Amino acid sequence: MNEPSVETAKSRNRNIDEWIAWLLYNGFILPLLYLAFRISGLFNDKIRKGIAGRRALFRQLEQALAATGKSGPVVLIHAASMGEYEQARPVIREIRQRRPDVCMVASVFSPSAYDHILGKSEADVVTYLPFDSPRQMRRFLRLIDPAMLLIVRYELWPNFIWQARQLGTHIALIDASVQTGSFRRRWPARLFYRALFKSVHSVLAISENAAANMRIFLARTQDVRVFGDTRFDQVVFRAREKKPEELLPASVLQQGPFWIAGSTWPEDEAVVIPAFARLRQQHSLRLVLVPHEPSPAHVQQAESRCRELGLRPLRLSQLNQTTEWDVLIVDRVGILANLYAMGQVAFVGGSFGPGVHSVIEPAAHGLPVLFGPRMRNSPEAVDMLRAGCGFVVRDVSECMQRLGAWLEQPLRLRETAERVRQFVDRRCGASENIAEFVTEMLRSNEKKR
Repeated sequence: MNEPSVETAKSRNRNIDEWIAWLLYNGFILPLLYLAFRISGLFNDKIRKGIAGRRALFRQLEQALAATGKSGPVVLIHAASMGEYEQARPVIREIRQRRPDVCMVASVFSPSAYDHILGKSEADVVTYLPFDSPRQMRRFLRLIDPAMLLIVRYELWPNFIWQARQLGTHIALIDASVQTGSFRRRWPARLFYRALFKSVHSVLAISENAAANMRIFLARTQDVRVFGDTRFDQVVFRAREKKPEELLPASVLQQGPFWIAGSTWPEDEAVVIPAFARLRQQHSLRLVLVPHEPSPAHVQQAESRCRELGLRPLRLSQLNQTTEWDVLIVDRVGILANLYAMGQVAFVGGSFGPGVHSVIEPAAHGLPVLFGPRMRNSPEAVDMLRAGCGFVVRDVSECMQRLGAWLEQPLRLRETAERVRQFVDRRCGASENIAEFVTEMLRSNEKKR
């Protein structure tokens, strides 16, 4: 068991605001959450699956820990869902490279994330996070006995944090950020989170702006550092895992240049496809359209839109050597990040709908990125806009003009692509920074023993 430091032992004496937060959460909020969780499980397959998956949690966790055979310190890294786990992956790889003796335990909340990573994780052990009761969390953490707890972004389950603090575990928030309009920043939620953050030892923010936004929850003396965003490391890693040649035949790749429109919704396609149809009349260009949700209805709608404009659509699942096409519709998930490598320019969808999706994926391949007006949900899109390597297009005409200018001036396109590469290069390395921080903390803890 980790021995609590003097500082940690003193911190057990909660201030009045921490006691109020503890009583409010465990006396009122947690029972309501538990009730909602159970009732929702009657109607929601995903929630029901999560409940069933936790029934043997402690027995499975004990067996998995014993099977590692590792005697070094334990680092527990928690990610809420698949997106957060993707951010955790490069950190796990870097820590393992520096300290092979460390036992890496990854906990997740989402059943889909658990199913996806189980058996193919970089971590030594993958487990569900139990329901956030004091007793469950105490048992969970005493079984793992982590020297450090790394939490991705802001998945701060209160009893998880409080029990880890009681055990003397160093708690660090990595890839930390909170949007300016987040409910966490508003009264009275802000007061609750200020009390909760008193148990967090280190906040490792993605940027100076993110660090400034986080300080509303923190005391002046708390450890806040800017280490960068591990998503850039992971996206670059994934982008290089598979080349387009491994996914598409050479006969297709030779038909470029390509415009890649990724994670699109029908609202995005209402702009992208007409813009492409007009450009296609003047330029040798093909469109690779990757719907965000390639359901049969969505794909059929995209095909109909293409045909109405005189374009020849073809689904990836029906691709062969002889069929002629102008628009390749990718009706398969999980390969978009790699397909960007075949493009010259990208459009990222969601930006005419709920909000722009990942602009980092095309940027990792050095592609200038177009997106619609709804992009404030993505700090990276905002940063790319300011850096002159991401561009807002508000309608068909603007989209056609921006892309047409690049096709007519290849030198200008290459200069923009170079700015994109520099943008990404400056933001890589966060995982190394975090891993170095973790190894230093482990080394310091070992010296104290």
